[in-house]
Amino acid sequence: MSRAGAATILLGACMLLTSCWSSAPIEDVNLEVGVALDIGDERGTERKFAEKGGEYPKRNQVSCTYQFIIPQGAVGSKKEGAASRNYYNATQTGDSIFEAVRELSLRSDRLPIGHHLKTIVISEELARTTRLSELIEFFSRDNHIRPSVLLLVSKGKAKDVFSNALPGQTPALVLNGTFNNRSRSTRIWEPVSMAKAIGPLHGHTSFALQSVTAAGKETKFSGAAVIKGETGKLGGFLDEEELEGLVWLTGRGQGGVVKTYNQKNDKLITYEIKSMDSSIKAHIKGNEISFHVSIQSNGRIGEDYSSGGHKLIDSMKSETKALEKKVEAMLKATVDNMQHDLQADVGGFGKKLQIQYPSIWSKVEHGWDTTFAHVPVTYEVHLNIEEYGASDTTSD
Repeated sequence: MSRAGAATILLGACMLLTSCWSSAPIEDVNLEVGVALDIGDERGTERKFAEKGGEYPKRNQVSCTYQFIIPQGAVGSKKEGAASRNYYNATQTGDSIFEAVRELSLRSDRLPIGHHLKTIVISEELARTTRLSELIEFFSRDNHIRPSVLLLVSKGKAKDVFSNALPGQTPALVLNGTFNNRSRSTRIWEPVSMAKAIGPLHGHTSFALQSVTAAGKETKFSGAAVIKGETGKLGGFLDEEELEGLVWLTGRGQGGVVKTYNQKNDKLITYEIKSMDSSIKAHIKGNEISFHVSIQSNGRIGEDYSSGGHKLIDSMKSETKALEKKVEAMLKATVDNMQHDLQADVGGFGKKLQIQYPSIWSKVEHGWDTTFAHVPVTYEVHLNIEEYGASDTTSD
């Protein structure tokens, strides 16, 4: 082999062994894992800075609270690290989200980076007054931030959600991980990332986001926020049970329970969902549009206080009927809220109409949310109880 060939091979091997050119020690950067957006309100440290001349011209339209992970090597000894939080929050108020994060560079020698950003929480107050597309504009343009970042809406201040966590937990990561519990509850909506939200926002289509609230030292998923297609702003909320109805309506549940009471003796019955399927069909009669929703589900009885440990055919039928009525009631309450209070179709009715009757859809797609408010909807629910667990034994 010639010297030139050997040199080329050696140079190539060296290039493969080199690390990323833009890498930096983890102790020298601020890893963003969450951002909370609130109506602009300078308080605490920010106000003290301003009083002492640490201010720049701005309108204070939005307060951005960034949640940073604290590297283990930066917290000191193991004893100190165990007793302290593994994250810290920094709030900067301004009218530009981009400028706000750059302003944080005046308060720390660590470079803020968004490669590991997981969640963006937007307060109810801000979401009602500002288009969602404007609030996520910076994050969607930054090529360091992944489009898989999840969006949530808080009831109350968004920064409070990032201030509540049990010892050893990081609130932004807890929110992200809670979506993994969809197999256990129908009160968790599907995770909506920036990538998923951009389409409906630009298409002026209404959609739902998971809402969250803070209390004590914990956070809780609490219903769904409805972003209206016409305005791109928060139109209102579905409560927890209405969110259950939306999950049944769309067939997007991965598991959970349905609770009701036996009509004969008022005893509790709990149904565990093993599978669910939803079918929405549009019907056209003249110029009238209507929809029929058909629900199918397989599951098991998780609790039955009226059984006495034994199953009879008659009681099985009555319990199934009671559970089906409960699901139907949730569906009706959800659609009623969507049609009359929110006037926003977040159940996919318009999409079904577009697929089945494209010529009709072209006539009503503009202003569909308003049209949908007057469209009749009927329901059909079939639950199949596959098993009763240890149904031949009693608690004794």
